[in-house]
Formats: sequence, structure tokens, C-alpha cells
Amino acid sequence: MVSDIAMINQNILIFSAIAIGTLLLFASVASTQFAFAHQRQLFTIGDKDYLFVVGSMNEPVYVDDKSGVELFAYLPNASDPVNSQANGTRPIEGLEKMLKVEISAGDKKKELEFEPAFRDPGHYEAPFFPTVETTYNYRLFGDINGTAFNVTWTCSPAGAEETPVSDNSTIQLSQGVIRKSITGSFGCPLPRTDAGFPEPYMSNLEIQKMLSRSENSTSTK
Repeated sequence: MVSDIAMINQNILIFSAIAIGTLLLFASVASTQFAFAHQRQLFTIGDKDYLFVVGSMNEPVYVDDKSGVELFAYLPNASDPVNSQANGTRPIEGLEKMLKVEISAGDKKKELEFEPAFRDPGHYEAPFFPTVETTYNYRLFGDINGTAFNVTWTCSPAGAEETPVSDNSTIQLSQGVIRKSITGSFGCPLPRTDAGFPEPYMSNLEIQKMLSRSENSTSTK
């Protein structure tokens, strides 16, 4: 009887270990897939190489969705530096203390703080809700180990898959910051018009405009 209980407990432990491993694998795959829809830029900052992968959280993003700026940061493999999955690539921790992000759309700007993602070293998030269908800019700025950093990522209105970017030119962006490669892109927020079901979707901005027109019409009578 005791041996049967021991065997059951052992099977439970084995099953639990397999389940946890599977969940971690799926989480890693999901994280990698999201990063593929982002734009990766390879920099030399000061005397070190850095790989920054930037895009929007929860892509594809629709207007009024919860989204945000997403950053994956790595110390890259010297022989395969733009591959974040290459052996020897190491995630960079502590960047939330060095970098901030300014989001902009048209003439509107907002500064956000990065927060480390839960149990995912090198992954940072700055959530916000996009309220209009337009082009968004993500300007990362701050000081990385004594070197000023100020670089902007811009979403593609045509979508990430329609506007592939690949450029291995070496460009001096600022004092101590050299960009060595830029690859990929990420899409801008999409309208919910075609995605609404079972009724057509109206954005919060459209509802506000309708209420404003209604109030103006009532006040002029």
C-alpha cells in the first residue's frame, strides 16, 4: 500500500514537471512570436553591442485595445547579433532605471515608465490604450551606462508584414551611439469597424463626437 502511494506521488510529480515545462515552452514561443512582429535594431552604445526589439503589446492592436510599448533587450551573440535566440545571447535587466519612452501621435505626446515583465528577464512594458487609428512613434530615451540614448521607433500604417525593413548600414546616431542593423517592423493600431460582432463597433472617440454634436444641436435650439 505504501509503495502504491509512493508511486502515485511520483507520477504526480512527473506529470507536474511535464506540465510546467510545457507551459514555459509555450510562453517562450509566444514571446518569440510577438517579437517577430516587432522591429529589432542593433546598436553599439559606448563600448558594447545591444539588441533592442521594440513593438506594441498584444499585436495585432485595435483602437481602444489595451496595448503599450514593448521592449526586449539583449547583449547579443557576436557571431549572430540580430538573432535574440542565438546561443550566448543574454537578456539585459535593470533598463527600467535607465530608459523611459515617449509615445506620440500627431501633436500629442505622453511620457511613460517601463516596467519589467513578470518572470521574463530583458522584457519591458509601458501600457497604454490607443484611442485613434493613426501612426504612433515610440521614442526611447535616457542614459545607458553613461551614454545618452535617444532613438525613435515608428509603426507601419500598412502593417508589419507589408513593409519589411532590412538595413545593415552602419550609422552614427549620436555621440557614443552607432546603429549597425535594423530589421522588421510593427503595425499601427487598426480600426475595429470590420472586427465588431455581432453589432458594428464604434470607437470611444466616435461616441464622444456624437455626444458632442448632440449637445451642440440641443444648445442651439
